[in-house]
Amino acid sequence: MKKQLLTLLLMLSSIFAIGQVTTSNIKGLVQDANSEPLPGANVVAIHVPTGTKYGAATNFDGRFNLLNLRVGGPYTVSITYVGYKDQNFDDLYLTLGKTENIDVILVENAAELETVVIQGSI
Repeated sequence: MKKQLLTLLLMLSSIFAIGQVTTSNIKGLVQDANSEPLPGANVVAIHVPTGTKYGAATNFDGRFNLLNLRVGGPYTVSITYVGYKDQNFDDLYLTLGKTENIDVILVENAAELETVVIQGSI
């Protein structure tokens, strides 16, 4: 009887252990001033106390997901895209099991790029 009870308790405790969440997530949408998605934008989150970096690129719809991030913070999140001004978020704290949502509208960078000349020979 004791063995059966012990087996039952072990089975129940393993079910509860599987369901525990120990991380957090950041997701969002990156668009331009015309509400058009920016695919391929770089998103980097840095856990400031440890220096751990998490990165992703936006998909075709301008969406990104940073999964399994360490809970707490602070985090610094930077979003970059060629031809647009960088967007940074500081002192971001993550809660256990919750997903932080960051939607961003990037502004075009008025800086002019230098001319690149490519020469070839046969």
